[in-house]
Order: sequence, then C-alpha cells, then structure tokens
Amino acid sequence: MVNYRISGSMGLPAFPVASIFVDKYMADANATFVKIYLYGLRLCYAVGTKPDNAHIAEALDLLESDVVRAWRYWEKKGVIRRREDGGIEFVDLTMERPNPLDVPEKEENQGKPQYKAKDILVAVENDKRLSILLDYAQNIFGKTLSTSETATLFSFFDWLKLPLEVIMMLLEHCASLEKYNMRYAEKIALSWADEGIDTIEKAEQHLKNADKRSKLSRKYKRMLGIVGRDLSDAEYAHILQWTEEMEMPQELIKTAYEKAVLQTGSASFPYINAILQSWYKQGIMKMEDLSKDTPQKPGVSKTKKTNKFLDYQQTASYDVAEFERRALEKRIREHG
Repeated sequence: MVNYRISGSMGLPAFPVASIFVDKYMADANATFVKIYLYGLRLCYAVGTKPDNAHIAEALDLLESDVVRAWRYWEKKGVIRRREDGGIEFVDLTMERPNPLDVPEKEENQGKPQYKAKDILVAVENDKRLSILLDYAQNIFGKTLSTSETATLFSFFDWLKLPLEVIMMLLEHCASLEKYNMRYAEKIALSWADEGIDTIEKAEQHLKNADKRSKLSRKYKRMLGIVGRDLSDAEYAHILQWTEEMEMPQELIKTAYEKAVLQTGSASFPYINAILQSWYKQGIMKMEDLSKDTPQKPGVSKTKKTNKFLDYQQTASYDVAEFERRALEKRIREHG
C-alpha cells in the first residue's frame, strides 16, 4: 500500500502506474477524476511534499470540490482510502491480478448494426443535431469518445430510434449515478427502447418511478432485515399495496414483520401479507387498533367484503392461523 504522504529519499524521474488501473478502472472514469488520481499518485513519490486538496486543485486548474468528488469516486472503486485525518492512501493495485478466465461480455443484442466511421461521419454532416449530441456526451462523460463508443451512441438514435432529447436525458441519468461509460448507457438505452420510453415525459416518469422504488426499497429492506439482494418485483408490489392501496402505517407493517419472524423465523412476505390483510379486513389501521385483532381459525371463512385490495391475486388467503400451523409443523420437522 502506498501512502499519500510518503516521499522517497530522492526524487524519481518516473512513478509507477499499475496496469490494472488502465485496464480496469480508467476507461469508466471521468477524465478529471483520472487526472486527479494520477497527480495524487505522482505526489506520493515527490520529495518532501505534503500537499492537500487545495494544492492539487490549484496545480490542475480545478475546483477543490472536484478533487473531493474524485477521491469519493475512487474510494467507492476501492483504489484509494480516505483516512479520518484527511489523508489519502493509494491501494497497491499491483497486488490485484486480472482473472485470465475473464472474457468480454456478450453483446446485449445480436441485432445491433455494425457502423463504420465514415457512415457516422456522413450522418453527422447531414444532421447537425448528432454533432450536438456527440459534444454533449463527451462533456457529460468528461472524455473524448472512442470510435466504438461513438458508434454505440449513434446506435441509440439510428437503431433504437430514441429521440435526441431522450438520449441526452439518459446520459444525464448515467452521470448522476457516476456511470461514465457507454456500455452502461447502452444497457439503459436497450431497456428504455424495450419499454417504449421515447419522450421526455415518459423518461421523466420512468426516472421518477425508479427513484421512488429505490428509496422505498432501501427503507423497507432495512426494516425487514433484507441484506445482500434487491427486492423482487412481487415483494415490491406487496409493499406498494400495503403502503399506497391499504395505507398501512409503517409501525403496523413492522409489527406484522416481527410477528412473522417470531412465527416463521424469517421475513416471509406471504405471511406478513396474510397478517396485514387480516388486520385490514378487521379495520385495524393503526397500532391502537391491535386490541381488536381476532385471528381467523383454520377452516373458518368470514364473509368476504367487496374490495379491490382483498381481490389481489397473490393474497387470496388471509388465514393467519393456518400460516401459524404450517410454520409450527415446519419447525417440528426441522428439529425432529
């Protein structure tokens, strides 16, 4: 590991950059971030220097906030560490070896045309908007696009038939996620084309829904103790039903979760849903109402109310007692 404040006894005419940095990390990074990384690495081998972010910003003619953002980005990538005292430690990337079994990812869609540089040049000459799009993409990503990247960008317009303003919004979305590479943009473009997102309004609504799902998922993953995976579509649909359609408060959902864990040993969505559906039928809509809870006995069917929430396909049964009986049988089998 190389320390930001390390200096040798003699100044070196050159400094080492790990090949893996160029092969694995550099292509996806903002050009400014790469410049800051290389300058910071260079300072590790300088004699008697103790630079700070302000020094780097002045030397590279950048804002100090750019330097801070760069260190934050590289820390996420695992190539540097920020210490509590403000220092920066560069991870020795020479210890990281590429996997010889790694192969390039298969093309997302075999129907993608193979564009030649001269074809793209002709298209740009005939439609000046494409020139504006190319300049916009390079400004967003902070680098000059390669020939293959330019061809991929052109494919969004020519092959996927996405309007230029939608492509620009897509690129802005990638930048907001700090995904400064065309391969990631292509995955999103393919998804948007499949979903028919071909207007600014549709793109805005899609991003709004995606942001809502991300925030709601994080919130309930923490509450339900789910780690190491994303919520499935079915699980997310359950949460939307509980929170938006049934308008159950978070405290009540958490109580149903705790009851499910107590009975089944896990955050069983069908069990949680059965509890909440039972409470909803009984008019239990807040914590004070729990005293009215009268779990249904096995085999006893109450009169079904006409309600769109209770007709939900995945939650046709609300027999909590039956779930408890099955959970008990499961624990007996597991423990002999």
